[in-house]
Amino acid sequence: MRVRGMALQLAIIGMLVAAVTAAPEFPIAKPGCSDRCGNVSIPYPFGTGPGCYRGSRFLITCNDSFNPPKAFLTTSTITVTEITLGGKLHVEKYIAKDCYNASGRTRSFNPTTLQLAKFIVSDADNIFVSIGCDTVASLSGNLKEAGSTGNEYEVGCTSSCNSLKYVPNDTCSGIGCCRTSLAKGVNRFALSVTSQKNHSGILDFSPCSYAFIIEEKKFNFSKSYLWELKNVDKLPMVVDWSIGNNSCAEVTKNTSACQGNSTCYDPDNGNGYLCRCLDGYRGNPYLPNGCLDIDECTDATVNHNCTHHCTNSVGNYTCSCPKGYHGDGRKNGDGCIRRRSLVIQIAVGIGVGLTSLLMGITWLFWGYKKWKLVKLKEKFFRQNGGLMLEQQLSRREGPGLRTSAKHPWTNDESNVEETEYLLGKSMEIVGFEEMAGTSVGYPSLQNHLMQSLGGGR
Repeated sequence: MRVRGMALQLAIIGMLVAAVTAAPEFPIAKPGCSDRCGNVSIPYPFGTGPGCYRGSRFLITCNDSFNPPKAFLTTSTITVTEITLGGKLHVEKYIAKDCYNASGRTRSFNPTTLQLAKFIVSDADNIFVSIGCDTVASLSGNLKEAGSTGNEYEVGCTSSCNSLKYVPNDTCSGIGCCRTSLAKGVNRFALSVTSQKNHSGILDFSPCSYAFIIEEKKFNFSKSYLWELKNVDKLPMVVDWSIGNNSCAEVTKNTSACQGNSTCYDPDNGNGYLCRCLDGYRGNPYLPNGCLDIDECTDATVNHNCTHHCTNSVGNYTCSCPKGYHGDGRKNGDGCIRRRSLVIQIAVGIGVGLTSLLMGITWLFWGYKKWKLVKLKEKFFRQNGGLMLEQQLSRREGPGLRTSAKHPWTNDESNVEETEYLLGKSMEIVGFEEMAGTSVGYPSLQNHLMQSLGGGR
């Protein structure tokens, strides 16, 4: 039994693996080229080998001596941790330090430089930070601008404090920590950091001064950084990359800059251009046929906007409503609304049907009652045609035979209601006027009665 259960599990796993294998793949590297280095994906225009990257600036050196292997930008010591096709290169860079003990300076990385040549330090993603209670830091850089050799710029940041109790957590406003923004277009910078009093009187909680550029969303100051950063060498930062030096308008004059199902756009920082897949497509826009259609209706990474039915199409999808509903079927639109006309039609149809049924039953009931009345009258005169005559004669000539004596059926309680309904009074007191008004099938009887009564007077 256990073996059978294991076989079933293996069959299910096999189906899942087959399903994953059959799913559409979106290639990121050129054919025959490695698309990974350790934990880092390497999309074209970047590459790790000859013919796999676009120009020397996009070379990624994969060092297998590390476990897992580490990726470095070109042949530098700049560690690459992530590459996005949106023009972002996530790297790690050394920080500048200036440390002291009671005997004087003990450790220093001062200054720290970064030369990117063709790429740009991201002003949107990074900040410049100095940390320490006796710290003066500065950043000098080169602004790369189109049509010029660049301009020098410099920014400084100072932080100080004389007691740890005054240093707040989560706040970098000059007390133990200082931060500032960066200018656009910086492709080279140098950091320097120093102190004014060699951290005298604060060595026990702030032995060092630090200066670095860091990815803003990964930085949240803590007073523990005053001594913990002494053991940290690199911190994350973001670099903006693009292709060439010309804008989309310039490169698309004579040829298409980007591959099929993609479009060209200019970066926010620096020169050159970038490509991205059109809406409804995914993949690498720098590769031929690199942007493939997304099935928005089944792709788990895509949240389609349909409330009910989703139909995929090339580069797009459509929403629709089930039968009996109307609307655009979209979550951010009209959605699907039940057709009121249909509800009304059903309600009206039911109402009309019930009304017709009730009317039919009513007509059948009254028709039956009318038929029954006629039959009762016929039965009455057929069986008792002479009864009323005898009663009238007995009233003229004296006490006669009682109706109940000769016709005991008139005392039957089951016939009282029908009899009274027919005659309107008790059988024993039916008068001549009622009899004279009766004309159902007995004209001779009426004539005879009239003649007898007239002759008696």
